[in-house]
Amino acid sequence: MTVQDTPPAPAARRGRMAPLFASYLAFGLYWGVWVVVFADYLAAHGLTEGQAGLQLGVLAAVSILTMTLVSPRLQRLPLATTLPLGLLSLGAGALSVANLAGGWLFLAFVPLGVGNGLLDVFANVGAQGIEARTRRPVLQFLHASYNAGGLLGALGAGLARMAGLPFRAELTTAAGVCLVVAGWNAGSGWLRDQPSPAPADSNVSLSVFLRSRSLILPAIVVLAAFTVEGSMDIWSVIYLRKTLEASVAAGGIAFAAFSLAMGVGRLTAGRLLFGLGYRATMRVSGVGSLASGLAAALTHSTVIAGIAFLFLGFFIASAAPAAFGSIAETDEDPALAIAAMTTVGYSGFVVAPPIMGWLAETAGLRTTMVVLVLMSLGVAAGGIFGRREHGGPGARPGPP
Repeated sequence: MTVQDTPPAPAARRGRMAPLFASYLAFGLYWGVWVVVFADYLAAHGLTEGQAGLQLGVLAAVSILTMTLVSPRLQRLPLATTLPLGLLSLGAGALSVANLAGGWLFLAFVPLGVGNGLLDVFANVGAQGIEARTRRPVLQFLHASYNAGGLLGALGAGLARMAGLPFRAELTTAAGVCLVVAGWNAGSGWLRDQPSPAPADSNVSLSVFLRSRSLILPAIVVLAAFTVEGSMDIWSVIYLRKTLEASVAAGGIAFAAFSLAMGVGRLTAGRLLFGLGYRATMRVSGVGSLASGLAAALTHSTVIAGIAFLFLGFFIASAAPAAFGSIAETDEDPALAIAAMTTVGYSGFVVAPPIMGWLAETAGLRTTMVVLVLMSLGVAAGGIFGRREHGGPGARPGPP
């Protein structure tokens, strides 16, 4: 083997993947900003939690349509095209949320939904393909970058609100980050050189469940994990501010701690998967998430809730990467499988926002949080009843 043929070291490989990770970091940064300014957004527009839930339902519905109908048709394009498309759409949606008013606000959630759908499919497709080829954990690092973005967004938005800046300025800043990272991704030669997924034999990604029944349970895990993670991006800080009367700074710090713990948990999951396998990781994730989430939902102390958020973030972190990683145990096309599993995950967002908003108005935010964390049972079920795998990503080591 010549020097030129020598595979790059892990650190160098991760350096090449920086644009891919940055796309998910920008994605997380937007939602980190959103969770802190959500209460101010409601107040500025005179919206109830239920009305906002309908807007978020539009976002989720558009995301699902993007995943099921659009992403299979775009999978032959390089990541240097699909990821910038997602970032540009997310940035346009963020600018629209910051500047539109009245009935026009519903339109802002359409580009947000398209951006969510494209980024969640193609960032995971790229990471899963690299992980399958190298037999090294990549999905954990990708999802950890989302959490790093959430941490930066929440802390930045909290500090900006303390300084008296309007929430619209923070959303505009998040949109600017998305646009800058879109340019970086579009100019990345490494992303252009990544192999495209094999041609799919279907134009609708959900059809994979008819062929590969073994994907159904991992999809339920993704549904549960996405519902917990995504709902925390919306309801956690408003729960702290309205129910526990925490300050905006305390709410931002608590969510930043949740994001930090998720990032640490996902990086740790890479080691757990080598020794325990996907099923055991999902069992630990589900039980730990349920216990810590209930502690956060039932306490009357902001400090205890913040600590519980730390543990919730750590435990729920490994659920979705483990479920996506289990695709390697099937013969299904990765792009369609990830699109289908992510679609099932987002289907929870179609139902969850109106239900969570209705619960918040009628039964209170505390009940909303309890219902939210009970979704962790779906993660544990995937670990208990899932098919026995041949091994995690370290089972058949490839070149470093």
